Amino acid sequence: MYIYIYIYKKMFKWMFINYYNRQMLCINNINDYKDKGLTGLCNIGNTCFINSCLAILSHTYELNNFLDCNKFNRVLKKQTCDGILLKEWNELRKLIWNENSTIAPNKFVSIIHAVAKKKNMDIFTDYSQNDIMEFFVFLIDCFHTAISREIKMDITGTVENDTDKLATKCFEKIKAMYTKDYSEIWNMFSGIQVTQIKSLEDNKLLNAIPEPFFSISLSMPPNNKSPTLYDCFDLFVEEELLEKDNAWFNEDTKQKENVNKSTKFWSFPNILAIDFKRFTNNNIKKQIKISFPIDNLDLSKYVIGYQDSSYVYELYAVSNHHGNVLGGHYTAYIKNANGKWYLFNDTIVKEVKNVDEIVSPRAYGVFYRKVSTTGL
Repeated sequence: MYIYIYIYKKMFKWMFINYYNRQMLCINNINDYKDKGLTGLCNIGNTCFINSCLAILSHTYELNNFLDCNKFNRVLKKQTCDGILLKEWNELRKLIWNENSTIAPNKFVSIIHAVAKKKNMDIFTDYSQNDIMEFFVFLIDCFHTAISREIKMDITGTVENDTDKLATKCFEKIKAMYTKDYSEIWNMFSGIQVTQIKSLEDNKLLNAIPEPFFSISLSMPPNNKSPTLYDCFDLFVEEELLEKDNAWFNEDTKQKENVNKSTKFWSFPNILAIDFKRFTNNNIKKQIKISFPIDNLDLSKYVIGYQDSSYVYELYAVSNHHGNVLGGHYTAYIKNANGKWYLFNDTIVKEVKNVDEIVSPRAYGVFYRKVSTTGL
C-alpha cells in the first residue's frame, strides 16, 4: 500500500501518484522549435552568466509550453515584482524564438537588478560577475513566486512499512510548504532530498529530514583524475560519521550520539539542474574533466522513494565556465529541437560539429530532462 498526496484545484482533482512519480511533462509541437531560438544576446556589462542562463531557459520547452497556455495569464501576479519579471521574460522569450538574430536584453537585466534589490539579493543588483547556477536558482524562485497560489492538499493511504513512513514525512513537508505556495514551476524543477541519521549499532533510522531542491551541487571525488557524474553522485550519498564534538544531538534522549549521516533522494524532478563544485576555499578552480552522459542518465539507484517512475534523463544544456576563481566568462552548449548542438557565446551562436567537445573541463552546470516513465 502506498501513501498518496492529492492536490485539489477548483472543480477537478489532480493526483500526484506517489507524489514525485509524475508523468513526464509533455512538449507540445516540438517541431515548432526546430532550427529556431538560435538568437544571440548582447553582453551589456558582465552579463554573460545571465545570457547563458537565459539561452538554457529558452530551450526548456516544458516551461515555454506553460507560458504559452491560457492558465499562465490567469495565475500571473502581474503587479508584483516577481510577476513583472516573469512577464518580461515571457516577452523576451518570444523575441528569442521569433527569428534567429541578436537581442540586447537591457530591460530584462534592469528588472533583474530592481527585483534583486527588493529581495536583498545584493549580488544581482549591478553589473558584477556572478555565478550562473546561483542566478538560475534565483530566477526559478522568482518565477515560482510570480504564479504561486493556495491549493488544497490531502495525504491518504495506510502506513505499512518504513518507505510509507518516509513518504508521509516527505508529503507533510511539501504540504506545509506549498499548500499556500503552489506553482507549475515547482512542479517542473523541484525534487526532494532526505537527510538520514542512522544508529551505528544497528543501522536503525533515527531521523529523516526531507527538503525540496531546485538544483544539486556535486563535489568531485578526491584523488580521482577522471571522475564520472555517477562518481560524483556516489560521493554525494556517501555516509558521514558524526562523532565526538560533531556528534548528533538526539532530541528524544537529550543526549549526543555517534551516528552515520547521509543524504539520499526521495525523488528527482522533471527538469534536473546539476552544478559541479569546481571552486575551493583556497581560491583554486578544479580543472578536471567530469564525464557525464548525453543520453540515458539513469538515477534510479539513488532514489529511496517509491520506484513506480523511471528516472532516466537526457542532456539538453551545459553551462561552461572559462577562466579562474577571480574572473571568467560563461558560455553554454544547448541542444536544439533539430537534434543538433549549438554553442551560445553572448551574441555568437554556432553549431557544434564535434559533440565530444560538449563534455569538457569547462562544464560547470548540466541540465537534463526526464525522458521516460513507467507504471503510470
